[in-house]
Amino acid sequence: EGTIPFFSNISLIRWRCSHSKMSFAAKFTQLYTTISVCVFLLWKWLTTGGKVFKKKDRGMPSKLLSNYNHKHALLPSGVNMHYVEAGEQSAPLMVLIHGFPEFWYTWRFQIEHFKDRYRVVAVDQRGYGESTKPPKIADYSQTLLAKDIDDLIHELGYSDAVVVGHDWGAFVAWAHAILFPKSVRRLIICNVPHQAAFGHLLKTNDRQWKMSWYMFFFQSPCVPEALIAADDFKSLEEAFWSRKDGLRNKANFTSEDMEAWKHTFSEPDCLRSAINYYRCKFQYPEDYKYEQKCTVKTLILWGEEDPFLVKEGATLSAHEWCEDATLHFIPGASHWIQQDEPDVVNKHIDEFLRA
Repeated sequence: EGTIPFFSNISLIRWRCSHSKMSFAAKFTQLYTTISVCVFLLWKWLTTGGKVFKKKDRGMPSKLLSNYNHKHALLPSGVNMHYVEAGEQSAPLMVLIHGFPEFWYTWRFQIEHFKDRYRVVAVDQRGYGESTKPPKIADYSQTLLAKDIDDLIHELGYSDAVVVGHDWGAFVAWAHAILFPKSVRRLIICNVPHQAAFGHLLKTNDRQWKMSWYMFFFQSPCVPEALIAADDFKSLEEAFWSRKDGLRNKANFTSEDMEAWKHTFSEPDCLRSAINYYRCKFQYPEDYKYEQKCTVKTLILWGEEDPFLVKEGATLSAHEWCEDATLHFIPGASHWIQQDEPDVVNKHIDEFLRA
């Protein structure tokens, strides 16, 4: 199911004493997982006659073209941000920010639902899809990513927006709300804790540390990209379809949807840029900027069956790192809640925005 055997057989040590010990444990995890993956990929290469790394030629799926209005905005940073837009241009703005490994299409259910009342803009963050892919790891700091969203809001002619984020998009949404609170009308977070809460849990919660093994593995160059792309992006199938990590409502993620994902991540430099989000967070830490409460009125939605993040992150975020937060757990939902339970997610967002 995409896990490393080490974590199934040996309990993680409680690295609670100091940051240096935490760093040592992370380095050990990175080394162990990287060596394990290299051995696995070598075995796959030998047993498949090299076919495991053969790239499949694929065109743009019709699903990404039909009924969607594709646009670009050139931001002051030089990033040319691709986004999909729906709804009247005179309506209030709603910005949807995807996570990893996703892109604008992860919000397809929300685009359709909210376009009658909002100008809905689902972005490809820098490094993803048709947006600019800067080459350096430092180009993917949370500050720069948050500034992209703020710049986009103003480029579209608005002073504020309803900002919705999932996974890495939620990290960016948290950062945006903290750095630019006046440009966030309402903040909606899906399955990612406040940065300060996540940092606390990494140091104190063994279960969260164990769940985060891939973040340490991603610090290695090239090997993570090779693993995800191997065997025609088998890792993407495991992420969204496997029993452990994937959606519970399998009908919401079809084979055609998977082809759209594979097309997106087979684009040059997309995998490298996407993983650079994790590399930048650990190699160029900015946690000190975000160790403050979010002052924007916030809705936190959390799938209870998330295999990557513990529920304590949601409660800690809502109760200790927000001035005004509403929290809803969604029973039976996976990490991918906006796709897994779109009706429930949309209902909670409706109620929150209408309150």
